[in-house]
Amino acid sequence: MKIYLDGNPFAYDVEQTALALFPGRGPRAAADAPRPFDRTGDYGISRLTYTKRGVTAAFTLCLDGQTVTEICRENLGDSAEEREPEALARHAVRRSVYKAYAALTGEKPAWGALSGVRPAKLARRLMQAGMTPEEAEKRLRRGYYVRDDKARLAVSAAVCAETLSRELDPRDAALYVGIPFCPTRCAYCSFISKTAPSADAEAVVAYLDALRRELAAMGAGAAAAGARIRAVYIGGGTPTFLSAPQLSALMAEIRGDFALAPGCEFTVEAGRPDSLTEDKLRAVAEGGATRVSVNPQSFSNRVLAAIGRSHSAESVYDAFRAVRATGGMEINMDLIAGLPGDTAAGFAQSVSRTLELGPENVTVHTLALKKGSSFAERHQAQLSPQLIADMLSTAHRMLSEAGYAPYYLYRQKYSGGSFENVGWAKEEKICRYNVYMMEELLPVLAAGAGAVTKLSGDGTGRIERLTNPKYPADYCAAIGEILKKKTGLAGLFDGRTKSGETIERNENDEI
Repeated sequence: MKIYLDGNPFAYDVEQTALALFPGRGPRAAADAPRPFDRTGDYGISRLTYTKRGVTAAFTLCLDGQTVTEICRENLGDSAEEREPEALARHAVRRSVYKAYAALTGEKPAWGALSGVRPAKLARRLMQAGMTPEEAEKRLRRGYYVRDDKARLAVSAAVCAETLSRELDPRDAALYVGIPFCPTRCAYCSFISKTAPSADAEAVVAYLDALRRELAAMGAGAAAAGARIRAVYIGGGTPTFLSAPQLSALMAEIRGDFALAPGCEFTVEAGRPDSLTEDKLRAVAEGGATRVSVNPQSFSNRVLAAIGRSHSAESVYDAFRAVRATGGMEINMDLIAGLPGDTAAGFAQSVSRTLELGPENVTVHTLALKKGSSFAERHQAQLSPQLIADMLSTAHRMLSEAGYAPYYLYRQKYSGGSFENVGWAKEEKICRYNVYMMEELLPVLAAGAGAVTKLSGDGTGRIERLTNPKYPADYCAAIGEILKKKTGLAGLFDGRTKSGETIERNENDEI
């Protein structure tokens, strides 16, 4: 459906809010539509006018022959966190879209008028403006129409991020290393990961050689800046697709190239339980890993088969016990709510089995039908928003009762019910990298295909990105240019606007 703009330059805000509220209608903002607007079928009209005191946003929404108009006003100085005219306007525009949708349909989505991926960043911004956590929670409920439980969730994650931020030094950074290979491709996956016949395949060997060169260049730049690494995360893909010698060499390269802070957190994704072997686990442990991910996604063999996972529920137990037997490493486990063929009872059983094992971290994801995934290409139907909400509510209750607390969250486009992904941890067992990265508390140096180095955490809200080519073959071909960019990291730590590709304020991630 078309959404027409009348005196409103904030097409992105209108479109993203509409996409979060009614994605099935395919809303698209038409900034240059001719007059008069086409009022046949479903449509929206977003109007914005400025006054001496503030702004007024009006949104007219027509769905299935029913029409409503809602008006929102924002006055300068009414709230401590939004005194700038542009921020006021954007907020009023988003609220008007939400109010029109709620008035017309009677539905009140859990995250209200928020469409950004980082709601906890908004909660942090409110607290940094002088609000108490309780006041920030109230502001989310009343100013953004966020449901009570989601407002509490966002504030909990914000408090965790604020606590961690006080531990950081200006020269601290995190390191992400991407291994974009998997033994098979999951039906819900839209990442750049490629299947490969074996770890010694030519494409894998060439990729690891390019990765080694990039790590060396980044390490030299980081050393020149006096940077130290507070958290390392080797992700994918499936890093444990690599052989034990390859894993050992990669982790030795990281330790040799970078100054790791005392107590540095070091995570290796071993997401596919069937990719773990005793020699790989030993290589990971000896390489300095402090955390390992073992991701069942579901404990139903029927659901696992439907999503293209090659492991069984039983193999999850074997992998978990093998990590515990290796010793010295904490464990994260991922579950996905909303998988095709799953039920509320089946998902509750997956949570129960996870809790029986007792990992230090549990991340509960909401299935997102992303473009490029097999599910999206075959137009896989999502479970109903109410069923997904029930799954998430059950997980919340069970994890809380078992002594876990939420510590970070993020949202994704095209997720069922526009819900969220939440990391839960036992006391003092959070994964710091997740918070550093998601809340953009410090620079994240990133190596590998599709990796995005993000220079942030300087207190200005400005983000500088250095983006690598998306696909492994393109990454290898462009490694010379990548090395030139990464050797300039020293200057970026001193003044993080000197040589990056993109500088922006990341407000859209928050609201």
